[in-house]
Amino acid sequence: MPWIYEPSPDMKHKRGWNQPQAGFVIENGEEVGKCPANLPLEIAETLLNDEHRIEYSPPRWPNSYPDRIYNIHEGQLYRATPTVPGRSYHGFPENPAKALRLPREVKLRILALACTRNCEDKVSRCLKGKS
Repeated sequence: MPWIYEPSPDMKHKRGWNQPQAGFVIENGEEVGKCPANLPLEIAETLLNDEHRIEYSPPRWPNSYPDRIYNIHEGQLYRATPTVPGRSYHGFPENPAKALRLPREVKLRILALACTRNCEDKVSRCLKGKS
């Protein structure tokens, strides 16, 4: 099933961010990933459905759709989470502190993808919890 990309309804991902590259800001005491201001929605949707995406669900996940979808674009690790469960997702740059806690097998799959996209060093730093 192809996934639909839907921005979060509150558009918080665009609030206060007009940079041409992905980055992070502190909002309510939490580091929040911001997509490049010029990233077209078509690319975001392509990343959700690309054959190399990495779907992940924690053990005992009760749903038929993945809890998260990971992909890499221009050296940046992105995570997508459901907006309308079973139908659509919203993606954003992965927070290195959260990437650090991913299961080993997911990290290995992400690193293998990063290697094919010539950005293993940057993605490896993220998976080690470093910006």
